[in-house]
Amino acid sequence: MSETLEAPIVETPEAPTDRFAGVDFGSETKTDAPPLPAELPGGEQSKPEPEEKAEPQEPTWYVKRIGSVTAKRKEAEERASRAEQELAEYKRALAASRSEVEPEPELTPDQIRQQERENFARQQAQQAEAQDFGSATQRVAQSLTALHGVEAIQTATQSLVARAGLDFANKSHQQIIRDISELPNSGAVYYALANDPDAASELLEAPERKQFAMLQRFADKVPAKEQEQAAQPAPRTAPAISKAPPPVAATSGSGRTTSSRSIYDGDLSMEDYIKLRSKK
Repeated sequence: MSETLEAPIVETPEAPTDRFAGVDFGSETKTDAPPLPAELPGGEQSKPEPEEKAEPQEPTWYVKRIGSVTAKRKEAEERASRAEQELAEYKRALAASRSEVEPEPELTPDQIRQQERENFARQQAQQAEAQDFGSATQRVAQSLTALHGVEAIQTATQSLVARAGLDFANKSHQQIIRDISELPNSGAVYYALANDPDAASELLEAPERKQFAMLQRFADKVPAKEQEQAAQPAPRTAPAISKAPPPVAATSGSGRTTSSRSIYDGDLSMEDYIKLRSKK
């Protein structure tokens, strides 16, 4: 029997954890050994913090290059849009110079009837407005004629048109004429405006919301004599009184005829004169 030498068993204290555990020598990669959690004081274990992935930062020159390309692309799009608009305008101008009319889209029967109704309603409204304005001008003309005669209508109107800018086609000016026609002294106010072009111009050029108040203030300043003359009728002339002597009154008798001759007759004889004088 062969004798074997047995080395004595020596108990060694526990060695610290090998920091190379899980590493295969000869390579620089670690195995999939789970990492040991770190212990905190008090026996608590810290949770591993997730690693933040750092986004790669673009170089400055690259950012500038992208901005330059984007700006140039935007400018090119704007130039293309302007070119399309100019081309469309050139086409319209060319068609107009050639008297070419673009065909209008065809309308359905319902659309045609709707347009006819709208046109008729518009014409009716225009006619009613024209009649209302004509009535207003007639009221002003009648009041002005009663004050200053028929000739004053044309004179006052020409003054307002030439010196104050009155325009009968202007909607705002038409409303002023309507407001004047509603005044009790419309003719006097119209005549006074014609003789005060500064006030008339200020009234005609004022905003519509202020015109009525300005007209009322001006109408209140019209002289009272003109207002009274417009309200009162012309005085009647007294009949002429004859200077001839009154005829002799016929005496009422009992059946006798009464002479109609008078002592003032030129062909009266002396006897008749004495008889007539004796009867008085």
